[in-house]
Amino acid sequence: MKNKFILILASAFITLTFQSCEDQLDIDPNSSLIAGTAFKNVDDLQNALNSSYARLNTRAITFNSIFTDNTKLGKDNGGQETQLHSLILDESNGTSAVLWNSRYAIINKTARIIEASKIIDITGSESRVNHILGQSYALRAFAHFELFQYFTPDYLNKEGLAVPAVNTIITIENLPRNTVAEVIALIETDLAKAISLLDTSETNNKYITLDFITALKARLYITTGDYGIALSNANSLIAKYPLANRTQYENMYLDSDNTEVIFKVARVTGDNRIGNTWHFSGGGPFIEMSNSLYNTLEVDDIRRNVLFNEADSNPDENLHKINKYPGTAEEFLSDYKVFRVSEMYLIKAEVEIRNKDYAASKITLKSLKDARFPTPTATGTYSAVADGLTYVLAERRIELAYEGHRYLDLKRFGKGLVRDDKDCSGLNDACSISSDDRRFTLPIPLSEMNANTLMTQNPGY
Repeated sequence: MKNKFILILASAFITLTFQSCEDQLDIDPNSSLIAGTAFKNVDDLQNALNSSYARLNTRAITFNSIFTDNTKLGKDNGGQETQLHSLILDESNGTSAVLWNSRYAIINKTARIIEASKIIDITGSESRVNHILGQSYALRAFAHFELFQYFTPDYLNKEGLAVPAVNTIITIENLPRNTVAEVIALIETDLAKAISLLDTSETNNKYITLDFITALKARLYITTGDYGIALSNANSLIAKYPLANRTQYENMYLDSDNTEVIFKVARVTGDNRIGNTWHFSGGGPFIEMSNSLYNTLEVDDIRRNVLFNEADSNPDENLHKINKYPGTAEEFLSDYKVFRVSEMYLIKAEVEIRNKDYAASKITLKSLKDARFPTPTATGTYSAVADGLTYVLAERRIELAYEGHRYLDLKRFGKGLVRDDKDCSGLNDACSISSDDRRFTLPIPLSEMNANTLMTQNPGY
């Protein structure tokens, strides 16, 4: 597949403060021969791969949480994230630039790894290099998919515009966006290549494994409407990973249990901390849980314990501190859970509802909910597709809260955003946006638009 794209390397510099690490691989402008200068041996390939993992920042969690109905401005807010909370979104918005630049930086770096592997001497390390390459192809697919989710207006229009599909080293090419079909094709090609190269014995969930690819496929195909494939991949992981029990569920967010974690991004000292999205280290909250989310949490639901900081909150005074990602030895430093098997249950139930197999979907959802409560839960009562999807969306909101899903879920389900009055007071009283609002697709960043005469902006910006 020939790629037509523009990625200006210089644009990456505006997001240096959001990145966990930078090295010469990101700033050398002569990328076509980078292997001859930056890559000398297999260890260099591994180091570049590690750096690619580190670029999976947590801005998606911040955006999905604050630009929706899961948060409100906190008691100690001093202006932090007020633009997002006010639902202000245009081409100069920092979130668009961070997501665009960080994901294309991953794509660029993995392309360099792939090209360098053809040049350096790998004699005696063929298996190790194959595993590095398998991870590189999978990371490139994942980065493309995240860009696809945020910057594509219509996932189901195969001929509609998506994002630049890149399978070569990025320099300063000046070419337009690819179609939905072309981006999906590149993702599928990269995943197939990854499957052929990965070490099948690898099980460490801080690195890409075959299960990562299965999970990504389930998420990809539920997004693009290929429901049968999504269900097949979800079922494969459900058969392999048990749901965490209540104790395990709490420990999962203390990074001491991996029962249902398929893949997580390791956070180490010096990395951006997810918990600092909500409050200052050692200080008060500048972003809090929304009233509308708090009001959906049942007292006996273990997810309430994980999401809500009961000890330091006072709902009577409209104070709702977020507890998710508290960290352990170092405050707020927690691993970023990307794929959990609970999401696969939700995908499975959604497909069953879309197939009008309501009985099966109710069993699937009850299995998930029963794992979160001390006693068996009630079975859903819906009997139509629309009602069933509303039920699933409500479960996704609680189960996947603060994990980078809510904005994308509202977009994919075609739901508008409606906030509780207490959650949108002040700052323009930003209480709602309709399901067809332009802001359910991110704008192409201004830096990209200014540099690329062939880049097309998303509608309405």
